[in-house]
Amino acid sequence: MFFLLLTACEDEAGDLKLPAYEPKLVIDGQIEQGKYAQVTLTKSASYFADIDSAALREALVSTAKVSISDGEKSEVLTLTKNSDKFPSYYYKGTELVGEVGKTYTLTVETQGQVYQAETSILEPPKFDNLSFEFDSPEDTLALLGAEFTDNAEEENYYRIFTYRENKDVKYVPMYLSTLGDKYFNGETFSLNILRGSQSLTEIADDIYFTKGDTIRVKFCSLDKAHFDFWRTLEREAYSVGNPFTSSGNEILSNTGEGTLGVWGGYGATYYQLIVK
Repeated sequence: MFFLLLTACEDEAGDLKLPAYEPKLVIDGQIEQGKYAQVTLTKSASYFADIDSAALREALVSTAKVSISDGEKSEVLTLTKNSDKFPSYYYKGTELVGEVGKTYTLTVETQGQVYQAETSILEPPKFDNLSFEFDSPEDTLALLGAEFTDNAEEENYYRIFTYRENKDVKYVPMYLSTLGDKYFNGETFSLNILRGSQSLTEIADDIYFTKGDTIRVKFCSLDKAHFDFWRTLEREAYSVGNPFTSSGNEILSNTGEGTLGVWGGYGATYYQLIVK
């Protein structure tokens, strides 16, 4: 009976006709005060597609015209190589530096299509306090705690990153890195900054920081559309726990019709402290 069932399953799967998949442009772009814009372009792939080095190279979009504008000045970004990251090619600005209070329009022209997205750099937020908590004096691992006061006169959205010197290659979003002030508007809010993983495909199980490490913390403000993208993406990743399955919740891209991804502005404040 068991082998008959297996045979029946194989026959049905073999007759399955999959719908044709139309790749979408995937935009991953950001601009921060005091820094140049960075934009990576790729193409999405079917769930059933073969993934190998050739397919990954094919997914990279390296012949687009990518430009940004702040309403007064504009700049065409330059295709740049960075062998330390993947994808190794991205588009980088060299003239327009992000400024607090300005709105930036991203325009991508590729294969006869034009896509646009918009984001703003808001006033950077500030922590009132950052401190480490050990369970006992003998412990070498600690939780990082933070406290800040929310502005009651506006809706605020936040994102938090950490970086461990000589251990991390980039700023890593904390676990559930986005916060909206819906439930603490105008109040002083306390939270634990739980160390996240460097990839959403590898959910971190180590949320602590090690005694003696030098830690940098990046505290950012976001506009609503930028916040919605990361909130829905992280909710999907953490609730499902598998990058190849879905809970059915929509990830809210802010890059326009026919695309996936995000174009986001960060108003960022940086802190450095030693775990002790």
